[in-house]
Amino acid sequence: MLEGADDSPLLVRTSIYQRLRAAILSCALRPGAQIQERQLAELYQVSKSPIRDALLKLEEQNLIEVMPRKGYRVKRISLTDARELYEMRQILERESIVRLIETASDAMLAALDAFRTLPSPIELPNWIEYNSAFHGFIAANCGNSRLARVGCDAIEQYERLTYVSVTHSSELSLADFVAEHSAIIGAIQKRDKRQSVALARDHIESSRRRVLDVLENMSVIA
Repeated sequence: MLEGADDSPLLVRTSIYQRLRAAILSCALRPGAQIQERQLAELYQVSKSPIRDALLKLEEQNLIEVMPRKGYRVKRISLTDARELYEMRQILERESIVRLIETASDAMLAALDAFRTLPSPIELPNWIEYNSAFHGFIAANCGNSRLARVGCDAIEQYERLTYVSVTHSSELSLADFVAEHSAIIGAIQKRDKRQSVALARDHIESSRRRVLDVLENMSVIA
């Protein structure tokens, strides 16, 4: 379930939208879950107006669908969307890495060392946050503001795929993914474009195969 509202008496419309979007992307609101304006208004202690505005905005982003006379439903995950998202991520990550290597200072590349390890035991929520932060760092610091915005948005959408797939597989080692990130970081810090791009490509491709295999056997997909 969603976390309740905080103690603040005022929640602006953007805050409601951001919190609902985060709940969907993290699967706090599960794919296929039905939601009502009244339920959310009570939860966030606001009127229905900002709730309705947020839901309509989420509908435009294909995260929510309207169910006539029944309220709203969190969109199930589409295999087509998942495949397209991975194709886009390959393109965006490759370009972000190349531009990061070309434009970033040594100090900026050294900051990537923060993503070489993750304290044990590696818990799933912490790992998902860490994973998004790592790929988000590369996108956000690529030196192209438009590419950064698109890249960070794609990474946020990918978070839902990560959560659903990882929680339905018993054979994954999260520590292995941290090691893969460390190898990518090493290549980037050497400013080796070819190796960095190749490692990132293989990293994303292995994730794509794993996620699609899991999704094809789940009830949360469209």
